Amino acid sequence: MNDTEDKPDINHLDHPADIADRLQEIPVEDAVSVIRELPTETASEVLSELDEDVAAGITAQMTPEEIGELLEEMPHDEAADIAAELPPEQRYEVLSHIDPEESAQVAELMRYPEDSAGGIMSDEFIVLPDDITIEEALKRVRQDEDADEDIEGVSYIYVRDRNNKLAGVVTIRDLVFRHPKRMIRDILKPDVQYVRVDDDQEKVARIFQQYHFMALPVIESDGRLVGMVEANQVIDIIQEEATEDMQLMVGLSGEENTFTPWNKAIYKRLPWLYVNLATAFLAAAVVGLFEGTIARWTTLAVFLPIVAGQGGNAGMQTLTVIIRGMALGEIEGKAGRKALFKESMLGLLNGLAVGLVVGIIGYAWKGSFLLGIVVSIAMFLNMFAAALSGVMIPFFLKSLKIDPALASSIFLTTVTDVAGFFFFLGIAAIAMGMVGM
Repeated sequence: MNDTEDKPDINHLDHPADIADRLQEIPVEDAVSVIRELPTETASEVLSELDEDVAAGITAQMTPEEIGELLEEMPHDEAADIAAELPPEQRYEVLSHIDPEESAQVAELMRYPEDSAGGIMSDEFIVLPDDITIEEALKRVRQDEDADEDIEGVSYIYVRDRNNKLAGVVTIRDLVFRHPKRMIRDILKPDVQYVRVDDDQEKVARIFQQYHFMALPVIESDGRLVGMVEANQVIDIIQEEATEDMQLMVGLSGEENTFTPWNKAIYKRLPWLYVNLATAFLAAAVVGLFEGTIARWTTLAVFLPIVAGQGGNAGMQTLTVIIRGMALGEIEGKAGRKALFKESMLGLLNGLAVGLVVGIIGYAWKGSFLLGIVVSIAMFLNMFAAALSGVMIPFFLKSLKIDPALASSIFLTTVTDVAGFFFFLGIAAIAMGMVGM
C-alpha cells in the first residue's frame, strides 16, 4: 500500500462518475483502498461507473463478502454486469453473500448474452394487471415501496394480461387524467413496440434511434414481460458499437480501451498485425514482378506510394459509409445494389478527376508525357477498384456470417496496394514496350 500522502484526494469529488475517473488513473491497490473507505452506497455506484477491466482488477483484490455487499446496493442489471466478470468460483461465493432473492434475480439476468436485449435490460419496472381500475392502479403504484425509484426516469407503465404476457402500455398522464373508475384494459395502448431477450443490442439501439422512445419492454419468446431497456442505456450501447466497429476495421478486438492491460492488448492486436504483414509481402511480391521495369525507368518508384495511398484513402471513405449504413440497418436488399452503383459512380468520377491532376503533375514534375499518361490511367483504375472493394468487402464478410467491420481496412488496403502497384507497373511495362524503352 502506498504512503498516506500518495493516496488520491477525492474529498472534493461529489459524483461517483468523477470518483471513478480518478480511480482509473491510479494503481489498483490505491483504488481498492479508496473503495473500502467510501460509504457502501457510494462505493457501489463508483464500482458500476468504472471501466470493465479496471473494475475486474479492483474486485480481484476484494473479498467475496466485500463484493457481495457492494452488489447488493446496485440495481440487478449492474450487479449482473459486475458479477459476470468474476471468475466462476468467486462469482458463486459472492452471490452466496447476497440476499437469496436478490441473488436469484442477479443470476437470472446473467444467463442472457451481454450484448443482447436481455443482457442490458433492467428487471425493475412497473407492471399492472389489465383487469383493475385506474383508481386501483394508482393505489398499487403508491403502495409500492420501490415505486419512487422505479418511476423516476420512466414515462410508461406496462400492462400484463392474466397469463403474465405483455398486453399494452399506459402513461403516467393516462392514470392521472382519466376517470378513476375506468378499467386499465380500456385505456391501454395495445400496439407496443418491444424487443425480445435474444435480440442484439444493435437492433435495440436502432429502434430507439428510429422511434425516439423513452423505454422499450423486453419479452421472452412466450410473450412474458421480463424487463425494460431505457433510452439512457442506449447511449452507452451506441458509443460501444461505434467504438467496436472503428476498432474492428483496423484489426483491434473491439473491446480494447485505454485501460486494457498491455498483456491482453498484445494478445488481441498481434494476430492482425501478422495478417497485415502477410498482405504487405503480397503487395511487395507484385512490385517484385516488375523489378526489371523499375530498374529501366526508376522514376516509377516515386509514384508507387502515391497511386496506392490515394486508392487506400478513397476506399476507406467508401468502406466507412458502407459499414455505418450496415450498422444502422440502412443497407438491406435493393439498398445494397444502390450503394454499389453510387460508390462505383463516385469511384469513376473521383478516379477521372484525381487521375487527371496527378497525370498533369507527373508530366510537369518529370517532363515526361508518357509518365503522365501512365500514372493518370493507373490512378483512375485503382480508385475505381477501391470504390468497388469498399462495398464488396463488407458484403462478402457479411455473407460469411462475419462482422463486416472485422479488419475490413486491412483487406481493403491489400486490394488497393496490390491493384495499384499492378495497374501502375503493368501499364508502365506495356507503355515502355510500345515506345521501345
